[in-house]
Amino acid sequence: MKKKWFGASLLVLMLALAGCSEEKAKPEEKPKKEQTEEKTASDETANQAKIIKNMQENAVELDPKALEADPKAYEEKIIKAVGTVNSETPVATGGSFELKVGETNFKVMNFTMSKVAPGSDIIVYGNVKTGKDAKSGLSLINATYIE
Repeated sequence: MKKKWFGASLLVLMLALAGCSEEKAKPEEKPKKEQTEEKTASDETANQAKIIKNMQENAVELDPKALEADPKAYEEKIIKAVGTVNSETPVATGGSFELKVGETNFKVMNFTMSKVAPGSDIIVYGNVKTGKDAKSGLSLINATYIE
């Protein structure tokens, strides 16, 4: 009978020690999470690159005369506007600037992380908004990517 109690006590002791060793192993899981976050960040960067490439390949060249003739000509299309920044101050994320495409000026809302300098030649990818800017009377472009 003493052997059974001794065996049962030994078993309980071993289980208790096994439970303690599992707690020590748990902190090692954190580096795995960090590696997963790094992989997620690199996957996100790769996805952004694919989106930008797709946008560049499928964008329609903005023709100011066609837009003026038919304001809905570029509705639901990604446009590519090549022009010169016609602004007095540098513009960063969330700002707006004027872009001269051919002989026509547009107001561009900068939704990118790009800064644009006055007088620089750029390519804007985005969409044309229906209507005109209330203050300037210029057609509006939402820039989602700037080269």
